[in-house]
Amino acid sequence: MNETKENIKNVISYENATGPIEFPLTSDIVFHYIMQNSEKALTGLICALKGITPADVKKVLVKNPISLNNLTKETVLDLLLTLNNNETMNIEVQVYEDKYWISRSILYLCRAYDNLKGGDNYSLLKSTMHYCITDQNLLPNNNEFYSHYRLLNSKNHAPYTDKFGINVLQLNHIDKATEDDISNNLVYWAKLFKANTWGAGHPGDVRLAPTGTECRQFKALAKDNPAIEEVGNMILELNTDDVTREMLEGQRRYREMFDTQYVAGYTDAEEKLNPIIADREATIAEQSAALADKDVTIANKDATIADKDATIADIESQLQKYKQKYGDLS
Repeated sequence: MNETKENIKNVISYENATGPIEFPLTSDIVFHYIMQNSEKALTGLICALKGITPADVKKVLVKNPISLNNLTKETVLDLLLTLNNNETMNIEVQVYEDKYWISRSILYLCRAYDNLKGGDNYSLLKSTMHYCITDQNLLPNNNEFYSHYRLLNSKNHAPYTDKFGINVLQLNHIDKATEDDISNNLVYWAKLFKANTWGAGHPGDVRLAPTGTECRQFKALAKDNPAIEEVGNMILELNTDDVTREMLEGQRRYREMFDTQYVAGYTDAEEKLNPIIADREATIAEQSAALADKDVTIANKDATIADKDATIADIESQLQKYKQKYGDLS
């Protein structure tokens, strides 16, 4: 019986998987499920995001565990954690465009920070950070790999508090990673998130390479890392279970449909508003042209008046000279 179980284990092992990973770590359901079920992987990600060591992670509590049997398409899947009983971490995977992501991230951060019950002392408020892992350009004019946002004095940049902030890991800017990002394993984790094919697996350490096909191959990244090998088996399990795949596909279609409807609504509004805006711009242009004509007319009149004033002044000057020469004839 043990041999049979071992054979089954080998069959479902990620090491035997080939081809693309349809639902990788960037799927928020896959991410949430794996992180709540793999303590080692969750600890590794926390250490990478915070730049700490596993020894610094004493206790992690997932405050919003999910059940694959009770998920709906609309479920919000940010991972809410309490670290060492004194810090709140909210981790989200954002791989869809969101025009209002900045506003939404601030709202989620504030909600996570407000963990007091009626009558609780303010000293019970925990340090709270919102972490966003994304492959979208959510931050205007920011191509940093890992960005830290805090409340600061706008003049001298002195921090208001270090207990409240937002960190953004941009998977599409691995090439901008710093030495600290590499040593903290952030680059390694970014590549795990970007891995969308199982790959053949090959020897050699490819974890620190900034670019290349190995960035997309899960086997090469998981090699000799038991925690990530466990993650690989969970990803494979979720991708091969028919019920789970149907649920993942349903959520993906819902997201795509929602995104399509948003774009369609924006396009419809644009099509309806463009003629109105064009008419208004044409009216403004006509009014501006009329005003310009009036300005030209006024300028011409001013020039005529100025010429007449100059003529009168010249005549008066000549009369004055005549009077000085011949006297007053009256």
